[in-house]
Amino acid sequence: MWENFTLLFRTVLAVAGVLVLAYWCSVLLKKQWVKSSGDGNMRLLEHIQVGQNQRILLLKVGEHTYLIGVSQAGIRFLTEVEGDFQPKEPVFHREAVPQIPFQEILKKYMPPHQGKKGEKDE
Repeated sequence: MWENFTLLFRTVLAVAGVLVLAYWCSVLLKKQWVKSSGDGNMRLLEHIQVGQNQRILLLKVGEHTYLIGVSQAGIRFLTEVEGDFQPKEPVFHREAVPQIPFQEILKKYMPPHQGKKGEKDE
């Protein structure tokens, strides 16, 4: 019995560790992405995937806007475009999503716990 408990505890601990590491890595990657696409002289306004390893980027450098092709073969200047392009706002905003406590979600989708005598425990 004790061996089963320690095995379960180690498994839960390992899963929790993996989740914490995944969260930590996502935070680091987000910081790196924000830093690399910063507010300097060059900004990525938009990009589109046109092939497996091929993208077209809309870059704003100073007052000029360029279309750039990126693939495994290299980076290629396509053309300079005219117009006033603004960067797209991200679709997901943390503040815009209503925050529902996890306990309410759990109550909604989990059946009530039954005691030994069939009584509900709260």
